[in-house]
Amino acid sequence: MRTIIALTVAVAFLGTSGLGHADSSKDKATVSEMQQKAEAAVGKVRGMRDAAEARLRSAREDQAMARLDCVNEGLIALKGVLKLAEDYLYDLQADAKQGNEQEVRRGLGMINIAGKKAEDLDSRIRSCGGPSEAGVVEGEPVVVRYLDPDLPLEDPADLLETETLFVERPFVSSPYY
Repeated sequence: MRTIIALTVAVAFLGTSGLGHADSSKDKATVSEMQQKAEAAVGKVRGMRDAAEARLRSAREDQAMARLDCVNEGLIALKGVLKLAEDYLYDLQADAKQGNEQEVRRGLGMINIAGKKAEDLDSRIRSCGGPSEAGVVEGEPVVVRYLDPDLPLEDPADLLETETLFVERPFVSSPYY
């Protein structure tokens, strides 16, 4: 009985959510439209790579080592994601020529996933050397001391009396001997 109820609920959910319909708005895109979307997404990732390379050149010119390391690390990962997206694009173009709509749709999904990862990496690259750079010290640190005039200058511990402690060996009968 439980399986029948669960099956009925699942069928009702698929029917109302549009996931089970073959004519949902997601499925209405033609192969050429999906190919254009994929090319635009890969182009956007290429633009992110170009911007990251410009940030890397800027960090090299400024000789900001912490920012250089951060941008370089993100750029390497971004280039890897771009390589994957381009590979999926080439596969998508080959599948589009063959008219294999299901594989084109799968390739577009993979390119969209790579695009989301590239956006995450791009935001990480853009944050390199931002507010967190103030916490990085390059060269000699500068210490600025500020003395509050309302605080007393004498040490309060100077007013305490010191106790003299005599430490000697415990007796032979002691359990600590």
